[in-house]
Amino acid sequence: MNKEYDILIPIDFTQVAHSSVDYVLGMSQKIKLTITLLHVVEKDNEIQLAEKKFHDFKNNFDFGAIKVITKVIKGNFLLDIGKVSKTLESSLIVMGTHGEKGMQKLFGSNALKVVSNSKIPLLILQEKTIYSDIKTIAMTIDLEKESIQIVKSAAVLAKSFNAKILLVGGKHDDSSLKKKVNTNILLCKDFLTNNNIEHEFHFLERKQFDLNFIEFCKENKVDMLSATYYMQTFYAFSDKFVQNLITNEMSIPLITVDSTSTTINSQYSFI
Repeated sequence: MNKEYDILIPIDFTQVAHSSVDYVLGMSQKIKLTITLLHVVEKDNEIQLAEKKFHDFKNNFDFGAIKVITKVIKGNFLLDIGKVSKTLESSLIVMGTHGEKGMQKLFGSNALKVVSNSKIPLLILQEKTIYSDIKTIAMTIDLEKESIQIVKSAAVLAKSFNAKILLVGGKHDDSSLKKKVNTNILLCKDFLTNNNIEHEFHFLERKQFDLNFIEFCKENKVDMLSATYYMQTFYAFSDKFVQNLITNEMSIPLITVDSTSTTINSQYSFI
């Protein structure tokens, strides 16, 4: 499962974009990667200026031997990032959100729109997120089979960084609901065990699960969050839940993927 990463970073030339590049450069200490920096403009006459900005922007970083490509396209920022990532066969999109609370929610929402228009996992960072060695990844798991959609992305990162995965679910009293969760747990357990990835299972109270999950991550010094994104769901892991993870107070990065991005059977041959 060790691999070279082709990482796509949407760039708006703000401090958020700087933070995203800094984080990816931190990742490069442990993994081999190439970087594509993407800026989307609305008009043709904005392309030349954006290319000049890219020249200045790149001079802020020491990329060393890392291959870096810059691309400026005309299009729709929220819709075309996913299209570009598919064309480039990117393995990961890394995107930042802005620091002010109101702006965080707006840009976090925009990040989720990118997720819903992409087949590629998205790593979402806050402006204050600083890279630290990825030793522990906390992944949410629940009733729906799609809740384990993110396991492959989390597992690839865990394998690359020699990290442990903490699978975290909600406590259920109803026997039929327990059975659904246990089925998902067994599927994850088999996959992670077969790929020699260290993992543990934990259960938290479902009331205010998002707050309980963040507190759990704080206590366990988690370095990355992992959750499947649902546009619509009746269960715990709603749009609002993922939004709360994006804006968590500890600025822990979140990796997420849309629940419909691939079929379960195609992503998990063991199911």
